[in-house]
Amino acid sequence: MNKRLSTHHWFNESLFNEALIKGFLLVIGSSCLMLITLNVVSAKYQLALIESILLILTICVWFCPKQWRHYKWVVSIYVAFIFACILIGISFSPLHSGRQVWVLIFPMTSYLMLGKRTGFWLSAVCLCLVSTILFLRFYDDFKDGLISIVVNLFLAYVFLWGLTHGAERVHKKMLYALKKIASTDPLTGLANRRNVNQNSLYQLQQVTGMGDELALVLIDLDNFKKINDTHGHEVGDAVLVDFAERLRAHVDDNEQLFRLGGEEFCVFMPAAQSKNWSVAFCQYVDDSLFYFDELEIHYTVSIGVSCSQKGRGDFKHLYRIADQRLYKAKSLGRNCVVLMD
Repeated sequence: MNKRLSTHHWFNESLFNEALIKGFLLVIGSSCLMLITLNVVSAKYQLALIESILLILTICVWFCPKQWRHYKWVVSIYVAFIFACILIGISFSPLHSGRQVWVLIFPMTSYLMLGKRTGFWLSAVCLCLVSTILFLRFYDDFKDGLISIVVNLFLAYVFLWGLTHGAERVHKKMLYALKKIASTDPLTGLANRRNVNQNSLYQLQQVTGMGDELALVLIDLDNFKKINDTHGHEVGDAVLVDFAERLRAHVDDNEQLFRLGGEEFCVFMPAAQSKNWSVAFCQYVDDSLFYFDELEIHYTVSIGVSCSQKGRGDFKHLYRIADQRLYKAKSLGRNCVVLMD
């Protein structure tokens, strides 16, 4: 069975880049094994030794943990060795040997291993040195033919660099779009619960910095199943969309809004304003009618509110308390707010 790249890799840029690098290392390592075999058979032991060193370095980079403080040095040595091998191969090999073609791996090598900026300048240096060596060694023999070779080499370099850079940019845009799709409720356009825990920690840091605590306002539409059963799911969906729009109109930052599932929503806000906001919003929903075609629908909400204490309170803790208070609001007859047990 073919092993596929896990979904986790597609949504994590660093893991995806690591997978690309390992794919590149696998190609280099496999090529080294084949070339070592060919050169040993041809009694070219010096070349086989150089390729063996490159293979060992490739294995070292493969197994070297990225968290290790010397990881960048290992990668730099690896790229420098490839750079040196390319230059040595061109300096001592005849033009018809075909070893010059290995210069084309350097743009991708430097980009993947060292990043865009460093990779760009190293590739430019490599291209200049290779062109200089080719002109010094072969111009007298090939004249204009060599100029054509160097021009094609330059164009190939530009193409490979552009392809690598373009692929990275496209991947980043796709990654952003996938994350957006995965973390957004398709019906209301609000964020779903995928990143709610991470968002709650960010909101907690923000309000703590202002000397306040974080409130989780948990909201549930009352008797929503009755709306679906009476008017159908199309009307039920329209009610959810209408309610999401009401939330957006009453919250300054849409990053604070989440649809947790079904008819359950939550809002993060500073604790100091949560009481007045919750009571006012509950009353606003009760006072407002929703019109769908010729239907006039009145719906209400129940709200439970929980607050962090002394800058501590993850989403699970806040949600558990808010859910208990929401349940209490339901038991009190719905269309009300419960702020404490």
